[in-house]
Amino acid sequence: MTDTEVPGPEPDWQPATQPPYYTGKNPAFQYSVWEHCVSLFQMIGVVTLPVHPVAQRLRLHVERSWDGLDGLDVVMFRLEGFSFAMSRHDGNPAGVSYVWFTQPHKEADKALDTLLEVVGIGDDVVAFRGDPRESPPAGFCDVAPTTSAWARLRCIIGMPRASK
Repeated sequence: MTDTEVPGPEPDWQPATQPPYYTGKNPAFQYSVWEHCVSLFQMIGVVTLPVHPVAQRLRLHVERSWDGLDGLDVVMFRLEGFSFAMSRHDGNPAGVSYVWFTQPHKEADKALDTLLEVVGIGDDVVAFRGDPRESPPAGFCDVAPTTSAWARLRCIIGMPRASK
């Protein structure tokens, strides 16, 4: 087998991970494993605590990832019959984490209560129950319902919109 040398990137190609996607000269764009799977998840709440203390309490490994918003910490785990993910973006000025179902379930409130009980904290850390991407709580965000889920999430967590 011969060694084939692959040329470097063209000088005017932006990084493939840089949003807004499809706007530069690079013909490729990269997405993370998190971006790929999160669209399948159901957000069930927003909590005012970081991922790391929860992970330490439950002896979980925090994974580092990124998406179209920012770098993030995430843990995925099963707890008393519920499949969870918990994520927190680096640039989130509100300092909140998102709690997700990784598999469909109808008992979101019960699952969130179970998580809080096992972690040993009260529900005073719950900033919002439900999926703010679908129905942002009053005062959180002022974006049209037809706006993309990522744009609504950016608004909810207080991040500026991506420049086009």
